[in-house]
Amino acid sequence: MALWSKRKHRPRGPARLPSYVRNVNSAQCLFCPYGADLKVGDRVIAWDEKTVFGREQRERLVEITAVKVFRTNGRVVTLDFVVASEAEIARIAADSEIAPHMLLTHRIGKSTYDTKNTPMVLYFRACEPKDSVLGLVPDLDITVAGGLASKAYRRENQRGGFLDWLRGWTRRTPAASKSDRYK
Repeated sequence: MALWSKRKHRPRGPARLPSYVRNVNSAQCLFCPYGADLKVGDRVIAWDEKTVFGREQRERLVEITAVKVFRTNGRVVTLDFVVASEAEIARIAADSEIAPHMLLTHRIGKSTYDTKNTPMVLYFRACEPKDSVLGLVPDLDITVAGGLASKAYRRENQRGGFLDWLRGWTRRTPAASKSDRYK
């Protein structure tokens, strides 16, 4: 067997979303016209291709929060059999980087519609990988605005330490005079 044909074991990371999003920093959902094998709670990589960054591909770890079945009849879009608003359709189209009318035309009977793979919309939120420094702290949600979760965690789980020592040092009653300090 030749050396160049030998299959090498490569460690695989988390799966990726089926297609790219418009901006990994602001996207919250993705339209998957041919379905996806993802479920709520899965951690996957969201990616985009921005030409303004020199065609550099950016990636971000996200956690799937909802998976909704997409259906349309050409006039109305439903997500899990609930009629979607125009604002919701516009947000899905913007994050998926497609035109809103393309969502309305992706229906049964069109040549691009695959009846075996149901279209769906994936909703997700950004998360940190478990091997990062913030991922080592249990039950710490860094997506909470203002860092309230991290402050609450520190308050509940901190015993002693430099801050307590410093608080105790600054709360000492001042001496009446300079000569009293040296007694």
